[in-house]
Amino acid sequence: MSSPHHIFRVEPDGSAETGVCPCCGHVSRTVWGYVWRHDHPYATYFVHWAIGHFREHDAHWTVIVGQWGDGTGPTDRGLVRLRHRLLETGPAFIVIDAERGEHHTIAAYAFTRAEVVGTELAEDVFAICDAVCLHDARVAALAAEA
Repeated sequence: MSSPHHIFRVEPDGSAETGVCPCCGHVSRTVWGYVWRHDHPYATYFVHWAIGHFREHDAHWTVIVGQWGDGTGPTDRGLVRLRHRLLETGPAFIVIDAERGEHHTIAAYAFTRAEVVGTELAEDVFAICDAVCLHDARVAALAAEA
């Protein structure tokens, strides 16, 4: 049986330096891209971190899942937020309560932690994060920054 991340195809897209972290002074970066499931658009992701300071500051992820394409809009999608940190045993993710924030034009719904943990949505989101870590070199490089 293949692992779940094999059903996802990751398409890295843009990146931007987004300012300076107020507590450490390191430049912050956000990268984003798209995730396809069985050749259909399924999600988009945004990963934000302080460059060179990943061990001290978690990376913040926004994963937006739902329906994409003609005739769909923000009401067809919801977002999940996660914190990503590097432990002695490897990378770890924790789902946190989401707020739409700057992504309100993409997703109309922000999932709470309680709505995600232990659900099929959680399985998909963690598989997406795994696939992104494996197939987006910009995100994979986080481990080298720690």
